[in-house]
Amino acid sequence: MSQPVASPTPPKRRELTFDPPTILLLAVLILGFAAFTTPQFDPDFWWTARIGLEILSHWVPQHNYFTFTASTHPFISQEWGSEAIDGLLYSHLGMIPVILMFAVVTWIGFFLGVLRVNRADRSRWVLAVGAALVVISGVQIWGPSPQMFSFALLGVLLTLLDAYRRSHRRRLLFGMVPLFIVWSNLHGGFTIGLGVVAVFLAGEGLATWLRQPGAIGWRPCRDLLVAGLVAAMAAMVNPNGVGIYLYPARLLLSHVAQASLNEWQPPDFHSVANFPALFLLLTVILTGRWAVRTRISDLLLAGAGTVLLLYAVRDIPVFALLVLPLWADGVQGFFAHLKQVRHLASRRPVRPAPRWFVAVVVVMVALAAGARVVDQLSSPENQLQGSAYPVQVGRVICQGPQARVFAPYGSSGWLLYRIDRNQPAGRGCAPDRVFIFGEVVLMGPQVMTDYLRISAGYPGSLRLLARYGVNLVWQGRQTPLTDLLQKASGWRCVYATSSNVLFASAQTASEWHASRQACPA
Repeated sequence: MSQPVASPTPPKRRELTFDPPTILLLAVLILGFAAFTTPQFDPDFWWTARIGLEILSHWVPQHNYFTFTASTHPFISQEWGSEAIDGLLYSHLGMIPVILMFAVVTWIGFFLGVLRVNRADRSRWVLAVGAALVVISGVQIWGPSPQMFSFALLGVLLTLLDAYRRSHRRRLLFGMVPLFIVWSNLHGGFTIGLGVVAVFLAGEGLATWLRQPGAIGWRPCRDLLVAGLVAAMAAMVNPNGVGIYLYPARLLLSHVAQASLNEWQPPDFHSVANFPALFLLLTVILTGRWAVRTRISDLLLAGAGTVLLLYAVRDIPVFALLVLPLWADGVQGFFAHLKQVRHLASRRPVRPAPRWFVAVVVVMVALAAGARVVDQLSSPENQLQGSAYPVQVGRVICQGPQARVFAPYGSSGWLLYRIDRNQPAGRGCAPDRVFIFGEVVLMGPQVMTDYLRISAGYPGSLRLLARYGVNLVWQGRQTPLTDLLQKASGWRCVYATSSNVLFASAQTASEWHASRQACPA
């Protein structure tokens, strides 16, 4: 009969002393919020906001009636809660509350991810540098996006699992059910959370089987397994029911989606933007042998995070959060080994900084962070009618006759929000519909494939436009489709700016009365 595994001794709480590394860590935490406050540059926001308006006025859409190409296709809104929040906040208060809300949400996940690594024996120099790397590595990802709900809730989940590993209190597991109900209604990334639970359980089960000190034991493993299964079922408390699982499965298995969406591509480590993530990965590999205090579950979670990183660039924040414990253990162990090899004497304890000095540093950092936040909030990209968007193109489409619009993929959501007749900007607009709206799962692979062929100006593009009944095309001035339509006898330029062109079919061109002075010759 196997002997029960002894419960681990709860770690001692660390005293808060304002020494230099602690001040640096505090500065990183403050500046992190500033880094998470970014302008609304993701065109997907307008999709979520437009769907959110539909949810608030009716309910969660069941079909993609925003388009004329897939109006009968099943519509699975895997982030309907986020869409409702976006639609409500933006339509009543504007973009600034949306940006600040997501900055707070992101900061919570970041803070919890750093806090779980702050052990009594952890060097705060290492912790501060690790926290900074988490912030820097995700610069291209941070922003007002539903994905940030998954980042924050992942931090909550990891904190809960760590607390359960320390105390074995079954009541902690009860929190997983409401956590996954909320998560599955905010973003489809809840499936990553379920994967984290499975990997954590596998790691603790392996540690128990190997009789490692501090392993939680078989009974807590069994309780965690039951809680994970209940949480997986609780995630279906959702307007989509079991469909909430079908959406990510179809998205991940869709070759068209994976090949056409940049965020689903593996990170390009030749790009400067991905250097911090590459640095995290390489230092983990190089210093991993000195991470002797890392639990098996944390080691497996770091491996899972690395797989996610190599799969898609959008997973960089998740990778950084999962790999941080192993990175911190490895780096601190490496410097301890270096110190031992070189026979370096221990430094004398550093005296805490005076309170006035800490206050001055915090105020200076807060002012710098505040200045950046104000600058980001004032960006023109945050306005529906701002200079970052083709305002005049939207005005012409709004004032023209009802049309079936072939618009750029990234601009279709903005256009639909711009011409929504229930909003001030869209009053009096024609009830147009667009060729494409949302990800491939919401339209079907054939529509997405045809969209890509038409956009590239492939042979047969004009026949596809005719087959779908498109009578208005909005394109950039220097695109293959623009060149094709300019030479086609069945299309006429009805409006143009320095960067955009509107083409109408020859049958409807006379109904458009905008200036054609800037049309290509």
